[in-house]
Amino acid sequence: MTNTSIDTGDTDGSRHPRRSRPDPRQLPPFARVPALALASALALTLVVALPPSAPAATHTLSVTSPSLIFQRGRGAVEFGSSAASVSWTVTDEQGTRVRGGTSWLSGGKATVPVADLAPGYFELSLHAGAAPDPTDLRTSFAVIEPVPAGTVGPASPFGAAVHIGRAGWGLDVLDEARKTGIAHIREDAWWNRFETTKGSYTFPAAFSTEMARARELGITPLIIANGANSLYDKGRTPSSPEGIAAFGKFAAAVLEHYDQRDVEVLNEYNAGTFNNSACGKTAACYLEVLKGVHQAVKTADPGASVVGPATIGIGNCVQADGTKCFAPDLIDRGGLKAMDAYSVHPYHFPGGPEWLGGSGDTIAGLRQRIRAANGGKDKPIILSEMGWPTDTGHGTTERQQADNLIRLYATGLANGVTRIYWYDLVDDGLDPANKEHNFGMLRQPVTASAANPVSVTANAPKPAAVAQAVVARLLGGKTYAGDDGPAAPAHSLRFTGGGTTRVVWATTARDLTVSATGPVTLVDSWGRRSVRQPTDGRLTLEAGPSPVFVVGPVTGVAAATP
Repeated sequence: MTNTSIDTGDTDGSRHPRRSRPDPRQLPPFARVPALALASALALTLVVALPPSAPAATHTLSVTSPSLIFQRGRGAVEFGSSAASVSWTVTDEQGTRVRGGTSWLSGGKATVPVADLAPGYFELSLHAGAAPDPTDLRTSFAVIEPVPAGTVGPASPFGAAVHIGRAGWGLDVLDEARKTGIAHIREDAWWNRFETTKGSYTFPAAFSTEMARARELGITPLIIANGANSLYDKGRTPSSPEGIAAFGKFAAAVLEHYDQRDVEVLNEYNAGTFNNSACGKTAACYLEVLKGVHQAVKTADPGASVVGPATIGIGNCVQADGTKCFAPDLIDRGGLKAMDAYSVHPYHFPGGPEWLGGSGDTIAGLRQRIRAANGGKDKPIILSEMGWPTDTGHGTTERQQADNLIRLYATGLANGVTRIYWYDLVDDGLDPANKEHNFGMLRQPVTASAANPVSVTANAPKPAAVAQAVVARLLGGKTYAGDDGPAAPAHSLRFTGGGTTRVVWATTARDLTVSATGPVTLVDSWGRRSVRQPTDGRLTLEAGPSPVFVVGPVTGVAAATP
């Protein structure tokens, strides 16, 4: 039994009134530093190690919970240490102390209770030993309301890019994705791993296990037929008739083997990073590959869905010299006939997602172009990658990343986007200055070393994971129904289906007037609820960059009058 002394703060959510809040510091998950330097070091870096001259720590510290995303009313954070006792503190997203205590370990193990906490994002700091050689560890955890099972299915708009098998990407991250309401994953099937002998296919065990687990969880994969193969086109991106035909057969074989129906054709063909085709990077070159995959896949399964072109950016433009950008060139060449959905990667960090609804090289502009070329009919638009990195060089804090996730879904759905795959489910590394290491909504696990004897077993959540769970719960199963039209920079987008929910925010803080015929429920981006009673049919909402979900008998949202 664990003997724990606890100082518990108010956990009913009432101490979090709606108010303007500054973005918190970048909150680092894991650290071991000298005690006097702890606070400042934690505010600056994602992972902090001792300087080479620091003494070796006396004690180990480990957070051993298999998951750090808890459903409200359940669970405890499990930890272990070689120390006899460990002091700990839990803080909320603003760094405000929620509770703390000292645990005397039994068998080297103890727990921190979290079942009674209100929904939200929290950080846990653990401290073992004493000066001059203490051990400190900091990680994060989330408390969320369950996402209704009915919102996770093929019709859901919520997806995430995954790289199962990379360092720090265990199969259990799919379970974490499912908890937060993610219904789709996007994963690479690298051609050279499946076809090692011409015309014969092997199916990697790790990929097969991933597909099986996704099926068990009710998650739908979008499989990227990707890469090149040394058996064709001298190992370059396919461009010859033989290479294109073989690539199409490979794509069809993967779908058939795993009983899947969604395939995306290559990745960011219009950029040099993933395409070394002898043909080039043009829409004309891509179209030949797209048609080859379309023919092979549809022959095997007419009901399968072929997705492309997965461009970096939208490319819906015409250059000053009259040259068409990728989207109009592909569409004017008849590319829509060879795809069932149009996919793009419209990264725009550090700016927010609101630009997607503008005209021209935007999602709204792309939708107009597709309609014009498709007899006035829409074709599904998929953002098969979109996200914001939280590295130290690109100006996006973890809080801003979470805000942008909600605003992205609201803006995307309002502009005809069918599905969004957040890039990335998990951080790809631990370097706080590396952009590619910091796109995730989950962190990397931490492995102990002789110099840094702390570890975290699970993929700890970033604030974006909490935001994902909140938006999935509140918008899942709903459809876009209109814009209340408050003056910029404010936004109020309506979604209906089992009642009306509005997503309200302002890129620059603004007071808004909400007109209502009865009590209004407000849910913040952490999932905390409050109920407001209108006076004379109105109430004032302080809107800012963090979205608020407004639920109830609301008749309008407009700029507040002085």
